[in-house]
Amino acid sequence: MCHHFRLLNEARQLAKQFKATSADDQLPLPFGDFYPLNQIPVIRLDDSGNREIVPMEWGLLPFWWKPSGRKTSRKAFQRKCFNARGETIDTKPTFRAAFKSRRCLIPATEFMEKGHYFHLSDKEPFVFAGLWERWQSGDETVESCTIVTTTPNAEVQAVGHHRMPVVLTEESDLATWLDSEVVEREPLEEMLRPSLDGTLLVRVSEKI
Repeated sequence: MCHHFRLLNEARQLAKQFKATSADDQLPLPFGDFYPLNQIPVIRLDDSGNREIVPMEWGLLPFWWKPSGRKTSRKAFQRKCFNARGETIDTKPTFRAAFKSRRCLIPATEFMEKGHYFHLSDKEPFVFAGLWERWQSGDETVESCTIVTTTPNAEVQAVGHHRMPVVLTEESDLATWLDSEVVEREPLEEMLRPSLDGTLLVRVSEKI
């Protein structure tokens, strides 16, 4: 699972790199470390089909969710949904609707697993494949997201972790992942695989 990533870039830089618009004053940027339930920057398509960067809560809350007791608060539910297994995102009730029509991109500079940070060789931002949802109840609206995960590549497996986020770097993959006309799994299958071995560099966390 991925529960910690870093993003060290300003909204303006992200908007330029990923061909999106952004409301700079609404985004939690520039910022360092993000964890579940934080507000994080998310790239999605607006109603006109253009890319926009918006803040969302990290931990997906499906549109159909309803509280069913003191032990199932909204935050408690979201804490269990900050990752979505790529193998089952098209069948799990929590994620399948978002998979069909609300896919998103989550920009990052590096992610952390088992006390190690993973980043691209040029240390430029990349994106995780993600899903997003809009939940509404009365006057309250919550937009939230999750990071899609897959099996580990060699670098992540070497530090003893069994999952890694789906990392996208090619513009064609970004466009296809966001394409609202793509509703079946088959065109997206190749993207739901681990990064190629050797594409990620590793550094040990300063806290170890």
